[in-house]
Amino acid sequence: MNTIDKILIGCAIAVIAFTVAMIVIFCIFQSIPDTLVDNFYNLFTGEAIITFFIWWIKKRGQQNEKRHTEKSDK
Repeated sequence: MNTIDKILIGCAIAVIAFTVAMIVIFCIFQSIPDTLVDNFYNLFTGEAIITFFIWWIKKRGQQNEKRHTEKSDK
């Protein structure tokens, strides 16, 4: 398991735990801290986008390296 997978699993666990906590808080107090919820989900959306771009760039680099290796083998 590589680092990107660990980051995404950690993000998923954090989002699930936060969502459950907000549901419990809503059931008890009948309101939630809207600013906290908004900022939390914005943070993890940004993290997911950045992680996706890192993964995509890495994959492109591996494909280019593979093509370069195949050309030099011929």
